[in-house]
Amino acid sequence: MALIRSLLLGLLVYGAIAVCYPDWTGQAYHAMVLSVIAAGAVGIWFLDKILDLGTGAAKIGVEIAFLVAIALFLGYTMPQKSGKPPFQQWAEGVRPTRDAARRGFDRLGVDPNGPVASRIAGLFPKR
Repeated sequence: MALIRSLLLGLLVYGAIAVCYPDWTGQAYHAMVLSVIAAGAVGIWFLDKILDLGTGAAKIGVEIAFLVAIALFLGYTMPQKSGKPPFQQWAEGVRPTRDAARRGFDRLGVDPNGPVASRIAGLFPKR
């Protein structure tokens, strides 16, 4: 269960950044990142099994550290058409909007007008 949870949460972090900043480029980069997330989830699961972390808090701490590492890696390295990674854009005041979220869902192959995508896109400002 921990393997699936780590993998799904890692993919959720990837999807969130890809939806918020949809002007990404580099297909090889994204294939590599998805492979690294899958390998990292297996590594986290294996680490939990080897160390046999007795407390649930330690396991959750390791998984949270994994998710933070994914977010930082993507935020500072994801290639964008503007030439600036997502966290640099965020620091410069570029915030995701509903239109950007819809474009992001479309780029990920999810219907931007579907029930789930439209509700998530509705959380962003119209700006």
